Amino acid sequence: MSEALAIVEQILDEHKEIHANFQALDQVTGDVDAAARLQTDRTKDYFVPKSLNDEGRGLMRWKEMLQTIDAGLKAHFHKEETALCSAFKREGTPDLESALNELLTEHDAINKHVAKLLKDADDIASGGAKIEVWEGKGWGMKTNIEQLRSEIANHAERERELLGRMKTHLRKG
Repeated sequence: MSEALAIVEQILDEHKEIHANFQALDQVTGDVDAAARLQTDRTKDYFVPKSLNDEGRGLMRWKEMLQTIDAGLKAHFHKEETALCSAFKREGTPDLESALNELLTEHDAINKHVAKLLKDADDIASGGAKIEVWEGKGWGMKTNIEQLRSEIANHAERERELLGRMKTHLRKG
């Protein structure tokens, strides 16, 4: 297997890992919705989801999971922007290289989106468990994480298609 093909395969494997990390984050984020619907005595005065109603440990766990995703995305993006980009330049075609460069421009927006979510988590933690904080920031975080997941899924699908084209090109050569 050529070095370029090995890099392409590694990038595709990393997409699966990033997806799995988002599924774990979604499980905690989903508790926000469940708690809001229950409106039990535990949640009527404070909008504190079950998994987050533990003196901030749940929120810290959510933030740690997002930080893990952030670090993974940054490492993944770095690999795409260096090794993958070099492989496309060295063994790809001008059209493939141009398509990759177009996808790489999306990385900054994704990184900014993750940074916004991390800031929102800090804002919630600093505001305590008051309903005003949770309703504003908590629901915003839930919506933003869904948008981020969709943004990354769309980006990854376009990458998967491009990497498939690169694999076909490499196997012909």
